[in-house]
Amino acid sequence: MASEVNQKPGETGRVDPRLFLREEELDNGIALLLASERAVSAALRRNQDRTGLNMPSLRLMITIRFQPGLTVSELRDLTGATTPTLARLLGELDKLHLINKQPGGRDARRRRLSLSDEGEELLTPVISDLRAGLREAYREAGASAVAGTRSVLEALTR
Repeated sequence: MASEVNQKPGETGRVDPRLFLREEELDNGIALLLASERAVSAALRRNQDRTGLNMPSLRLMITIRFQPGLTVSELRDLTGATTPTLARLLGELDKLHLINKQPGGRDARRRRLSLSDEGEELLTPVISDLRAGLREAYREAGASAVAGTRSVLEALTR
């Protein structure tokens, strides 16, 4: 079968698994990922004073916002936080009524996490700031970059 690279428009077939990238191209990709992470961190820092949250709490809330329903154990595995650190951060967010913990059985680690209405309200301007940055980057890169970028990042995070 012909590879997708050699196909004519409208033809279907296997995707050629051979993609040759030079080390400097891969290094550039790593540098861009790190720069992107710094841009996200800068947006979060801009919102720290307004929210009154420290950076770990803000990142945790954003993770819960975009992946509601995670258990405490799943959140720990996803973030790499230690159990005591995660328990402390979640305890602080719970005291501020920013998160909801849905019971999931006898085991406390099975509780499903989501943002409370107060948490959603607090994060709305933060999410708007992050969206604005991504929107501008996508507009600058062009429409074809949106799907490609999403595909690369999804593959990278599997």
